[in-house]
Amino acid sequence: MKAIEVQNLKRVFDGIIAVNDISFDVEEGEIFGFLGPNGAGKTTTVKMLTCQLVPSEGEAKVFGYDIRKECNIIRKIIGIVPQEASLHELLTAEQNIFFYGMLYDIPKKEIRRRAEELLSAMELSHRKKDLVKTFSGGMKQRLNLILALLHKPKLLFLDEPTTGLDPQARRRIWEFIKEINEQGTTIFLTTHYMEEADNLADRVAIIDNGKIISLGKPSELKRKMRKEKILEVEIEHDERIADSIKTVEGVKQLTYENGKLRIIVEDRKGLLLDIVRVLSDKNIKSLITAEPTLEDVFIYLTGKRLRD
Repeated sequence: MKAIEVQNLKRVFDGIIAVNDISFDVEEGEIFGFLGPNGAGKTTTVKMLTCQLVPSEGEAKVFGYDIRKECNIIRKIIGIVPQEASLHELLTAEQNIFFYGMLYDIPKKEIRRRAEELLSAMELSHRKKDLVKTFSGGMKQRLNLILALLHKPKLLFLDEPTTGLDPQARRRIWEFIKEINEQGTTIFLTTHYMEEADNLADRVAIIDNGKIISLGKPSELKRKMRKEKILEVEIEHDERIADSIKTVEGVKQLTYENGKLRIIVEDRKGLLLDIVRVLSDKNIKSLITAEPTLEDVFIYLTGKRLRD
């Protein structure tokens, strides 16, 4: 069964098109990644699919239920982790869980059992009596996940779940996402972190300016660049380097970050030698051929970086 079916979905705000005629399906049991820069339309899409916004045009169903007509049913079978934690800071973790559980009419005994189970899984049992205002960002996000899973949803929406977290906290969230998916929960994940989509998603839709520009398995999306190569050059930064390299025939795109040039080039004979000639008077520390990432695919398709 399809967990989500979307046909020609569109949302307009005061004449500005936020989501522009998108169509896709999400299979039951998969992790579906929605990858794009900030402002691409990811959160607006989530809000429509979770009955928080009415579409301007188009249709969508969640496990067969219409997002326009059957929201009461949809809300009972989905969980949502929004970008900003919806927690009561002056309550303890345990009190937050009980408050949320009662909103879903879950029996107290069941809330207690699920709370112990989820707090243990998220390594928060030792902090259950502490006020949420004393929690770190990573701990708050883990508690947010607990609240979203308390009523055992069939489908979990994660809207930028690791934004602002340190690498260790981010990987802990990743591990838990994989675990709950293995237990049968379908996951719709929005992110602007290409490594997050690469690590977690079975399939990825790349969205930019409200339109889906590509969709497939991460490996399939990377194969779109089979006629190109990625060169990674470690070099001292110089404002003129980019302009010099762009003059080389066959150079398609390039970015510079953390002391490294990443260059998308055509696979043509002699191109590498031409680039080395252009950089001959620079201090090149290393030059290697790299495997394409989803960010390379995004740059290739749009001409800009995910974080631009």
